[in-house]
Amino acid sequence: MKSPPIWKNTALLTTLAVVAALGAVVRIFIKIPVIPEVVELTPGFAFSLLGGVIGGVPGGMLVGAIVGLAGALAGGEVPLLPMIGNICLGLGSGMAIHLAPRQSVKYTLLVVLGGGIIGGFLPTLLIFSSVIDPLAVNLAAALIDMWQAMVWAVMALIIDDAIIRPIAGRYLYEPGPPSELTEEEVSAQ
Repeated sequence: MKSPPIWKNTALLTTLAVVAALGAVVRIFIKIPVIPEVVELTPGFAFSLLGGVIGGVPGGMLVGAIVGLAGALAGGEVPLLPMIGNICLGLGSGMAIHLAPRQSVKYTLLVVLGGGIIGGFLPTLLIFSSVIDPLAVNLAAALIDMWQAMVWAVMALIIDDAIIRPIAGRYLYEPGPPSELTEEEVSAQ
């Protein structure tokens, strides 16, 4: 049974909007600079990762773009890093649902590793590799972002299990009846 597209699932869009709004507020106001102007610790990572856990790749990238925009506007880092980094966080955690069933160990590992490597390590290392900073600083910043992305990915999974799934899980994760989709939409998927 196919689930409706993301734009037809009102509960999913509403949940993603709430996660994005909360993430933007947290990203603006809660940040701890580790390497000034280079890397910050922030629980805003968890919201981009949670967007991927809830809405897959499209949901993660949508929430990541909103949280990333808030991070870019808040300052403290090169503005390009929070934008690209948060989108990659949502992408990294959202890809897991396409590779493993939810509630499996493989899914959990893919969310944590995808968020850490695709969302934390790669954007930080690639964006700062063109800057004048030495490779050691770039590598340290990338490892810090990878570590914090992995920690926040675990938190996103816990939030999904403890809060999102009991409240709205049947509206978000269970496919709707086939009559909701037209033949063209089913064949397009």
